[in-house]
Amino acid sequence: MRIVFDTNVVLSALLWHGTPYQLLAAIRSRSDVQLYSSTALLEELADVLTRPAAAERLALIGRTAREVLADY
Repeated sequence: MRIVFDTNVVLSALLWHGTPYQLLAAIRSRSDVQLYSSTALLEELADVLTRPAAAERLALIGRTAREVLADY
């Protein structure tokens, strides 16, 4: 199965440990599922992560946008 996550779902999974985080964790452990993205989606995520609200949340969890993006 192939899955592409919306930027908002990815953002939620990265910044909080609610349902999107749990979904992503469950999918990452499955070998029959492949996650896909695109340059446009990654650029949008990078843009959103640098906005004030996301930057504040990242600071609370001790991460930077650069660190989060490097993981993916």
